[in-house]
Amino acid sequence: MSKVGIETSQHVQLNYKPAEVGDRIIAHFIDGFVIIAYYFIAFMAFGYVSSSFQGTSEHWGSQEWILIAVLAIPVFFYHLIFEVVWNGKSIGKWMMGLQVVMLDGSSPSFGNYLIRWMLRLLEVSFTNGILAFITVLINGKGQRLGDIAAKTCVIKTRKKVKLSDTIYSEIEEDYEVTFEQVLTLSDEDITTIREVLASKKDYEYNTWFVMVQRTANIIQTKLGIQKADLKADDFLRKIIADYNHLHGS
Repeated sequence: MSKVGIETSQHVQLNYKPAEVGDRIIAHFIDGFVIIAYYFIAFMAFGYVSSSFQGTSEHWGSQEWILIAVLAIPVFFYHLIFEVVWNGKSIGKWMMGLQVVMLDGSSPSFGNYLIRWMLRLLEVSFTNGILAFITVLINGKGQRLGDIAAKTCVIKTRKKVKLSDTIYSEIEEDYEVTFEQVLTLSDEDITTIREVLASKKDYEYNTWFVMVQRTANIIQTKLGIQKADLKADDFLRKIIADYNHLHGS
């Protein structure tokens, strides 16, 4: 499968693989479980409220529209609501580390999400997911018909990492901090730096070097550092080490 470039908050583009069919199927079943759980809880709550207030109002007998509003509408629009509000993720996608993005790596608009959702009714709801399954397998970019029409795809944002790949790592007790300004950075900044450094295997060296240099320049500007007397990749590793030491002390 071809990769999709996503721009980070530091304006550095990282490549992600389209989600595998198996991950999307598992996410689909998780969402189905969430919907069933919501339906059950909402139905029980509605029944309890209805029985508790029965007879207190002459209008309580016409409850169909309330039942539709409470049960049917949230379930029917579940995927559209979550993807719009949660930046391309439903609960199932979030648990599987998946996200809907544009093919150019930008965030989809409401219109893109709407197109995906409308065609979802045909691909998933009316055909039990068979049409979507076949399309994703054939497409090569992990897209179903809704993705193709909306120019989106679902990517795997959660990568398999070792403990040494996380934002925190072991630092020697006598370690000396060079850049105390790193305290102004966020965990997201450090995670991005780690991902840029670790992406060496995914790019040609010259491309990777430009990414590292650009990230280093952005971090230096953000921290108010004029010019670090280190190579770009060594500077970024020093930033991670300083951050770990200061947050671990």
